[in-house]
Amino acid sequence: MFRRILSSALLACLVWVVLALAVPAPASAQIFERSPFFLRLFGIEERKRPAPGPKIMQVPPSSRAPSGPMVLTPEGSRPRGPKVIRAPEPAIAVKPKNADARLVLVLGDALAAGLASGLDVAFADTPDVRFESISEPEAGLAATDPVDVRQALEARLTAADPPDAVVVMLGLDDRRPILVDGIDAEFRTRPWETVYRARVKALIAAARAKSIPVFWVGLVPTADVALITDFAYLDELFRQEAEANAAVYVDVWNAFADAAGGFTPTGADVEGQSRQLRLKDGIGFTKSGNRKLAFFVEQEVRTWLSKGAPGFVLPRADGSGGLVVSLSDPDVEPDEDFAVEVAQPAPKTGTALHRLVVEGRPLAPRLGRVDDLVSTVN
Repeated sequence: MFRRILSSALLACLVWVVLALAVPAPASAQIFERSPFFLRLFGIEERKRPAPGPKIMQVPPSSRAPSGPMVLTPEGSRPRGPKVIRAPEPAIAVKPKNADARLVLVLGDALAAGLASGLDVAFADTPDVRFESISEPEAGLAATDPVDVRQALEARLTAADPPDAVVVMLGLDDRRPILVDGIDAEFRTRPWETVYRARVKALIAAARAKSIPVFWVGLVPTADVALITDFAYLDELFRQEAEANAAVYVDVWNAFADAAGGFTPTGADVEGQSRQLRLKDGIGFTKSGNRKLAFFVEQEVRTWLSKGAPGFVLPRADGSGGLVVSLSDPDVEPDEDFAVEVAQPAPKTGTALHRLVVEGRPLAPRLGRVDDLVSTVN
């Protein structure tokens, strides 16, 4: 009897084991979970399930894209962003200057200094012209401190190696009062303007006395609305005095203005690409801005170089005549007066020339000529 009971128990245990092995993993796990007695019976420890939480994935370094988003990493490590690679700026090929290269002097304030750097780039491949800069951030014509612009130009013109042309750009610091008859004349008043115009004219005359061309570069709009009004006033004054005193006025206002003539920090560069042209101060120029500024002066300078002569017939200061400059012989001394008018004999009466010039009557039509056809039609 006892053996029969023991056999039945062993048979039941064997049936449970067979069922546990035959059922799939999830089901068998459920069976073991529901029957801890059999787990303990066969020496199998119950596995503990992990607590639910967010999954953190670590992407291998080889699969990280440089331009992709930042990768989430486990705690204790720092996230790494995409690596930014900046393309190097293209090198500018500078050709050696000739020994007899023309010298162009750039004179003025901080704007002139940036303009000179832009001209160096513009003419880097031109060996027959070189540039020199005399600039001071606070230079101007309203005051002689810290530098007297006119004296600096006159000293440079009398040096051993004088310039062949002068480029002027100034006005940033010229809104200060001017001392007139012991009294400070405020900016834009009539006494101020009278003295300032005289100083502009004298600066041009200093180069004109040496038969040297002068290229006067105008001002540009700024981020300050008050400065825009004042610079527009100075810009018009420069234009009038340059044109009245045989200087070339280079207008650059609209090239750095928006559609309404106001300030814009960006714009097209010399290659037509949209660039940052102005500095954050709203006044100065970036490298691209200086190159664009130099572009307009470059056109005038190249025109002057292509003529092979000074290219300017400058009137005498006393208004009694002008200087003769030969375009075919640049080395000729410009010390001769203009040719005077020579009296021509009057045409004889009855001739075609007398009828045309003296009587004011048209010439007789000629057969086959267009005026003959017109007379036929009439």
